[in-house]
Amino acid sequence: MEAIHSIRNRFLIPFFGLVGLIASAQNNIKIEHKPENPIKEKINNQCNLNFDFIVENNSKDTLKLTRLEVSVFDKNNKLIQQKFLDNNGTAPSINTIPNIQWNSVSKDLLFNPFPEVNAITEKLEYTFTFNDSIEVKNVVIPKDYEQVQDFTLPLKNKLLVYDGHDFYSHHLRFNYEFIPIKQLGFTGNFMRYAYDFVVLNSEGEQFINKGENNTDWFGFETKVIAVANGEIVAIETNQKDDKTFDIPALKNNPLALYGNYVVIKHNEGIYSLYGHLKNNSSINFKAGDKIKKGEQIGEIGTSGSSFFPHLHFEIRNTVGHESEGLPSYFNNYYLILGSTKKEIKQGTIATGDIIQSK
Repeated sequence: MEAIHSIRNRFLIPFFGLVGLIASAQNNIKIEHKPENPIKEKINNQCNLNFDFIVENNSKDTLKLTRLEVSVFDKNNKLIQQKFLDNNGTAPSINTIPNIQWNSVSKDLLFNPFPEVNAITEKLEYTFTFNDSIEVKNVVIPKDYEQVQDFTLPLKNKLLVYDGHDFYSHHLRFNYEFIPIKQLGFTGNFMRYAYDFVVLNSEGEQFINKGENNTDWFGFETKVIAVANGEIVAIETNQKDDKTFDIPALKNNPLALYGNYVVIKHNEGIYSLYGHLKNNSSINFKAGDKIKKGEQIGEIGTSGSSFFPHLHFEIRNTVGHESEGLPSYFNNYYLILGSTKKEIKQGTIATGDIIQSK
């Protein structure tokens, strides 16, 4: 009998030891998501979830994400869908995530790799597996979003949505955990639902010649209009159209990124921002001015962090470093599909779309 106990203990002690190590490792991993309740953005017949995970390794060990699974549930806690990325195969799908390794004590941001969800989604349960054995769960409760005002497009011209906020867009991939950005004071993604608009001519071209000069672009000096009634709460109009800005200035003014800009408050927690405006194109306005929907508030320029003449547009919940972006649905425009036009009474737009206000 003692021999049997001895054999059993030789297996159980290492087993329980391993369990203890895994539990210890789990306690050293902290995972949170931002925003706390991600918005279900309505896109055609589906919804998108635009949020980030912040993964913190508080141990001295290297952690490598080897599997990430999401289970999606309805209001009755019934499973709708399940997806995963893992490290199997010669080209493992987990490698579609830019950063999957945390070396020693570290903290980094991971963009939600499963943005598309069914509209009836009420809860998502994410299971992170590190080093093939350490599991950490994170539960996400999204919320519906209803836009309280009608928005028109901020430009009346034929437009290319040069960059939106889909999974590949630079607006979505703003890493506020990146040390140089964090040191400037940013704690959220203010451009989470932003757009870059480029004006097109009738042939769908963006510029003449090589586009080296501002005036080569069809959009340069194009009129920018307010998307809804509101009040100007922040404005800058003195910056040059030279595609530069003072990076350290972002610590005191997070809007300096946009060079010349106008920010309009439409409701509590609802602000529209129009960035990279032309020098002095908003000179007749000041903070406190009341603005009407469709009123011209500036012109397209190349001020601030702008590679070429375009309008940066976003809806956000405040003007500070803590600002988070909000979705925007536009009324009465055309989606241009080659030689045909599709009339949209209200909808959202995506990277690559060609659109025009009615």
